[in-house]
Amino acid sequence: MEVREIPLPAATKLAADYITGAFPAESGFAYAQADDEAFCRRLAYLQGRTYDREGLADYLRAYHRRFSASVATMANIEKLRNERSVVIVGGQQAGLLTGPLYTIYKIITIIQLAKEQERKLGVPVVPLFWIAGEDHDIAEIDHVYVVEEGEVKKAAYPHKTNEKRMAADVLLDRMAAKEWIERVVKTYGETDVTNELLFFLSSCLDEARTFVDFFAAIVLRLFADHGLVVLNAGDAAVRPLERRFFAALIERHRDVTAAVLAQQEALRTLGYAPLIEIGRDAANLFYYDGRERSLLQYDEERGLFHNKAGTLVWTREELLELAETNPARFSNNVVTRPLMQEHLLPTLAFVAGPGEIAYWAELKEAFPLFDLEMPPVVPRLQATIVSRSLQTDLSDIGLEVADVLTGRLDEAKREWREATAQAPLASAFAKAKADIDAAHRPLRELGVAIDRGLEGLVAKNAAILQAQIEFLQHALERALLRKHETEWRKFWRIETSLRPNGALQERVWNVFYYINRYGFDFVEKLLAIRSPGNGMHKIVYM
Repeated sequence: MEVREIPLPAATKLAADYITGAFPAESGFAYAQADDEAFCRRLAYLQGRTYDREGLADYLRAYHRRFSASVATMANIEKLRNERSVVIVGGQQAGLLTGPLYTIYKIITIIQLAKEQERKLGVPVVPLFWIAGEDHDIAEIDHVYVVEEGEVKKAAYPHKTNEKRMAADVLLDRMAAKEWIERVVKTYGETDVTNELLFFLSSCLDEARTFVDFFAAIVLRLFADHGLVVLNAGDAAVRPLERRFFAALIERHRDVTAAVLAQQEALRTLGYAPLIEIGRDAANLFYYDGRERSLLQYDEERGLFHNKAGTLVWTREELLELAETNPARFSNNVVTRPLMQEHLLPTLAFVAGPGEIAYWAELKEAFPLFDLEMPPVVPRLQATIVSRSLQTDLSDIGLEVADVLTGRLDEAKREWREATAQAPLASAFAKAKADIDAAHRPLRELGVAIDRGLEGLVAKNAAILQAQIEFLQHALERALLRKHETEWRKFWRIETSLRPNGALQERVWNVFYYINRYGFDFVEKLLAIRSPGNGMHKIVYM
């Protein structure tokens, strides 16, 4: 395996500027950069605060007992009882089979950074993945992409839920899930790893009741040796730990909304468009009845909280009582999730994707409202996997991986079509036909001059000659098409692997395609990639 780095701008302008240092960090973040000095300052800050460590460790221990959690994972949970321990955290939705590769890259960055900082700081540092189990947009996580019949297609798990139920509560039909897994893996092609892969996924499925269970079972096994800990943010059992902070969010919801809106305006003046959609009536919490998740709004005139439809209404006192007696009725939105994270966890650093970097900058002024400080924000690993056969294809058409990732492939395809698909066959044969007609014309005229009765014969002879030229032309065109098909397939393979559906590979393809091809040590190889958080895109040649 060989790894090279290339600069590749992030999808959002703010994230791209943050990674390169062009963004004025003090305008959106508490730490200018995530370096050794920042981690030392952050550690000092954390050790001056208190957390419900016993409650957190007890909850996590009980949760992980539901899975085949490793000794290393359980040991890391116990580390959280230590007053000096801290966590490296990042999160994502519970995509089936872990979803796109970038989720795996985020976990890898969390683990790498935790090991590095534990060594440098001399305190226990726990790698923790925050599963966004409270999310109810199941259509975003119920599928993976595969290649079938020469096309990139969405392979969706066949569920029938129409409610806005949290992913943590969406049940899996074991038989349907098993059939879906087999269909997906079949598209990967059979290798000497396939049976082991199917057994692995079946074992994970045996431990799962829900989408989130399945996700947790997979990542806990994939990263067992590295002690990864997960936190299911949609688990009702974690809500008692969040009770007090839900109350604080209800009390100060107007301040939170005002802080975000003001920060968005400040970023606009710097030329950055906001990502978070938030109105002045936003309460920034969801109410959850076990089936539907409703975003709360606040009616300033009446002093009441309500859902969008107005069918559910509460006073502030009623919501505060509910937060105390039944906190499982609440869940966070994009604004309050980071705040809840900081309430629960002694976070040394937050590992973020490009979108998260951008929207966290919009939350800068919300943290101080609760005497919290935004942690250092570290860009996750970004990578593209390139097989040996793909390297050959790239060499044949004269492109580098960087050319493909920066949009050069479309131009190369156009140039290829102009040089091949529009090769000068038509013009060459048109000239040949004209030349033959010009050469044959005096013969036709001579024949008719000798005997007018030969007019039909000489015309037929001319047509036969033209037909023979056309026959040769069609034969060469067919040969050219066969040659073109071989060449065109190279473009198709490159595009399908590196820029599927016009997106980066890491946003479409799933890790198990590569595990099926390279074996389970593929993940360990990725963990060996040095990821210094410099934002450079890694090209991994297998």
